Amino acid sequence: MSYFKRNEGTIFFAFASIGFVAFYCINYFIRRCRDRSASAGNTSEEAGMSPRRPPRGLDPEAIDSCPSFVYKEARGIKPGIGELECVVCLNEFKDDETLRLVPPCVHVFHADCVDIWLSHSSTCPICRADVVL
Repeated sequence: MSYFKRNEGTIFFAFASIGFVAFYCINYFIRRCRDRSASAGNTSEEAGMSPRRPPRGLDPEAIDSCPSFVYKEARGIKPGIGELECVVCLNEFKDDETLRLVPPCVHVFHADCVDIWLSHSSTCPICRADVVL
């Protein structure tokens, strides 16, 4: 029996593996070149209208217009339907901390945490409701 007949499966597997790796590399470089040429052709006006651009957050005046309060003073009111922790930082509310209420959905967060969130995103961190003020 010849050498190639005994190792036919091994040779086939080696060629299939080399073909797969070559296909993956060629596909990767084609995508990379396409993305590079697409980004080089964009003007600043086209970049502003790009569908990949993430939505911008709220301005500081809009964020400050959300109601804020100290947790100790509002503990009897049960803000945010009994929430006990901030879902942004995952820390429990303490008596002397300032909290902020997001108006459309009435969720409550630490003021510092949700201010940073709202400066990058215009939605509630929990339910993704639009925070339009």
